Amino acid sequence: MRRFQCALLAAVAAIGFTSIASAADMPVKAPVYKAAPAIAAPNWAGWYVGANAGWVGSTSNTITNTGTDTGAFGLGSSIGTEIPAAIDLGYSGFIGGGQLGYNWQAGNWVYGLEADFDGASAKSSATIPDAPAFGLFAPVTTNAARELDWLGTFRGRIGITPAAPFLLYATGGLAVGKHQLGIGVVAPAALPPANLFNQTSTTSAGWTIGAGAEWMFAPHWSLKAEYLYVDLGSISSTINYAYGANTSSLTATVRDTMNIVRGGINYHF
Repeated sequence: MRRFQCALLAAVAAIGFTSIASAADMPVKAPVYKAAPAIAAPNWAGWYVGANAGWVGSTSNTITNTGTDTGAFGLGSSIGTEIPAAIDLGYSGFIGGGQLGYNWQAGNWVYGLEADFDGASAKSSATIPDAPAFGLFAPVTTNAARELDWLGTFRGRIGITPAAPFLLYATGGLAVGKHQLGIGVVAPAALPPANLFNQTSTTSAGWTIGAGAEWMFAPHWSLKAEYLYVDLGSISSTINYAYGANTSSLTATVRDTMNIVRGGINYHF
């Protein structure tokens, strides 16, 4: 019996050794690693909608005064004496609103159209005392006021993507805005005394040009920074004064141009 047990143990040991040797001779397989899925470059093509906010400031700040008189005296003859021939008056303030646009993309080039509408809170006023020279109406106080109420643009855009999530673009097109200009004269010594003021409020069409940069920081979302130069053309405001059988007028005129710097966010569909 003892001999049988020894023989059995020897056989089991031989079989185990053979299995271990066979496993050692098997080739070792290297681990297989899967590559991370590629992240698709942002696609700028399609519709987008967003909001913007920033600063607007006038660049043409000289109001020019001209006048007419049917008699020997009047508002026209007082320009350069009691009434200044030019008034330096600009405006600046907040501008903000929303935009809607569509892009086409061809390789690294992006083409598009964008329309926006912004409300503005940009106004200023000035009170100019009588000039040193003595004249018909002395003493005289001249008042002036300017304001931008709202602005809309419809622009083309052309840009390039130097890196996948970034877009640099130039833009330009139509600009339409509501702006105001006021002019007034207070002359208590005139005959008859004058306390005149007129505020002209009009909607004007002009043009705009600018540039910007946009960053698509997440799928469907982008941030932008933009500069625009806007020219709405000239605006005038006139007051009239009657003295005896004669009449006179004073017309203030300024060309309304402005700089706009703003930021915004867009959602791309």
